[in-house]
Parts: sequence; C-alpha cells; structure tokens
Amino acid sequence: MGDWQDIFAAKIAAMDLTEPWRLQEDDSLQVHILKPGWKEYVQRRALGRFRCSQCFHEWSSAKAHIVFHMHRHKGQGMVWMRAFRQACRRCSDPQLEEPEFSQETMEKLLHNLVLKILKYFYRLPIQHSDLLEVVVDTQVTGPHDSARCEGCQLGVCSQSRPALAWDAWEPSMHADKARTHRTLKRQVP
Repeated sequence: MGDWQDIFAAKIAAMDLTEPWRLQEDDSLQVHILKPGWKEYVQRRALGRFRCSQCFHEWSSAKAHIVFHMHRHKGQGMVWMRAFRQACRRCSDPQLEEPEFSQETMEKLLHNLVLKILKYFYRLPIQHSDLLEVVVDTQVTGPHDSARCEGCQLGVCSQSRPALAWDAWEPSMHADKARTHRTLKRQVP
C-alpha cells in the first residue's frame, strides 16, 4: 500500500491541492454501493500480476479490477481503494491472491483518480483526453477465469459500460498532458 500512497500524495501535490487527501485500503468496498456524498471510480481493465501463496504459480490478468471511493468533508479528502483478488487455477482449494501492479499502471490509475477528485469535488472541467489510458500491452495467455476472479463474482465485470462512457480512457498526448496540468493548476482553488 505504501507505493500507492506515495504516488497518490505526489499526484495530489502536483495539482497544488492544499487540502490533505489520504488513500487507504478497504477490502469491504463494493461497486456502486456508496455512502451519501461519496463518489466512485472503477477501473475494470488493468494488468495485474498474481502469485499463488500455496503452489507459487504466477499468472497475469488483463482484467484486474480496482474500485476507489472518495469523499471530501471539512477541507479534507479520503479515498478508499480495493483491488479485487484472483485464485490460482492449479490448486484444488486455492486462496484469493492480491494483485500486484507495475509502477506505470499505478501512476496512470492514480493520475485518473486525481482528475476524478478535481472534477467531483472541485468542479474543474476534465476532458476525456485528459485521462490516461491504462493499456494492457503484455501478452496474456488464456481466457479470463471468471470463476476464480473476486471482481467477477461480485459483479464488477458484468456491469461494464460502453466504450464511450466517462470511465473509458483515451490516450493523452504529452502536449495535452502539459496543457491540462497548466489549466488545472490555474483553476484549483
């Protein structure tokens, strides 16, 4: 969790937000079940790596799911996150294993999360092109095993949105990112 928190803090600071924001894990978060005043960001497609704690088999999944719930109250912000787990295909009685994500994937997810925070809580205009696409650029063999995926079992996959929805990411060009950062820095109160 430390890497997530460090990257998140850096992303918040880069947007010149003076209010404190914290990021914590919560394995009880559910998609679309929010407390009043909370907002949600769901990433349904990211490359996660898993390792079985029983047989040490390793696998990758292009459908590692992550949900973030965020809230701002009295000048402070809180984000709870949950990365959904998967179970090993090789073990007869497997445990659910936590995914690991590359630094690049965490950077992109948290960049998008901070843009969501700016949109939802500071009412800054965010364009689709401001978001970074979380690309799965590594070959993953075999189909997604929905029966061994915690996110699928809880309905995260079945609730996917069409490609043109707000949560569908489009790649940003370096010039767009620089323009967005300058624009957002001027607009943050």
